[in-house]
Amino acid sequence: MNCYKGHILALFTIFVWGSTFSSTKILLEDFNAIEILFIRFFIAYIVLFVLHYKSLGFLGRNLEFLFFLAGLCGACFYFLLENIALGYTSASNASLLVAISPLFTVFLGFILYRKPITKLFLFGTMLAFVGVAFVVLRGEWHFSFIGDVLCILAGLMWSFYTLIIDKVFLRCKSESSLAITKKIFFYGLVCIFPLWLWQIWLWQSTIQYNALGIDSFLQRFTNPYNLLNLAFLGCVASAICYLTWNTALNILGALKASVYLYAVPVIGVFVATISLGETVTLSMIVGGFLVLFGLFISQRA
Repeated sequence: MNCYKGHILALFTIFVWGSTFSSTKILLEDFNAIEILFIRFFIAYIVLFVLHYKSLGFLGRNLEFLFFLAGLCGACFYFLLENIALGYTSASNASLLVAISPLFTVFLGFILYRKPITKLFLFGTMLAFVGVAFVVLRGEWHFSFIGDVLCILAGLMWSFYTLIIDKVFLRCKSESSLAITKKIFFYGLVCIFPLWLWQIWLWQSTIQYNALGIDSFLQRFTNPYNLLNLAFLGCVASAICYLTWNTALNILGALKASVYLYAVPVIGVFVATISLGETVTLSMIVGGFLVLFGLFISQRA
């Protein structure tokens, strides 16, 4: 029964995360990548604080360092790279970053922790990756060098986060997923905050700011679409989904949970067709089936 709970939580999480590319793409019209990152995680931390106001306290240097690395890789670097990538490529193409992550997780888990990999699991993983290529590329070979590099680096950061969280749960078995997620977000904000201050300083020194003033800076927050997307990214995609993902990862394990991320590009592309007017092609449909079939095989291994 607990295993079914893990699968349900993973499915819910990837469905929501598949919608975030389009929300972020919309916000990039009025906000920059660092601003979106800081605002969404600040909102998320407030939500988690309300849900669980008690702190875990100091857990020792080694464990605190793991929490710091989790916040740095999974909250700061991953989304910073993703948001910047969206400035160079489409919402569909940017979803490549989550397609690369499960493969990194499988091989890094084997290299670093000697996690066993069955042939059936590896076949399902590779099949899902081929499906993602069909979905994202859509039979065309249009690449952005900067976007591709950022996607690869973002996927690598998320793989490190997944393996770090797996280790954290092994050492914090008596602690709740909510308390662990809140502590990760704290360190994530610690890492993001200097970048946000630097961005504010840069914005204030620009000619655009001097010409338009603080009113223009604040006017972006009066747009109801901006507020709705920020609330979605902060409350649902960050606070709730990090909690559900970490819980699913704790139940299913790092490798099996990570394979679910292959479904995120499929969802992301089809959401983009609705919200951003991107076109659905036959290769996207075939790729979607391959991802789902590969996901099914890997979970049966």
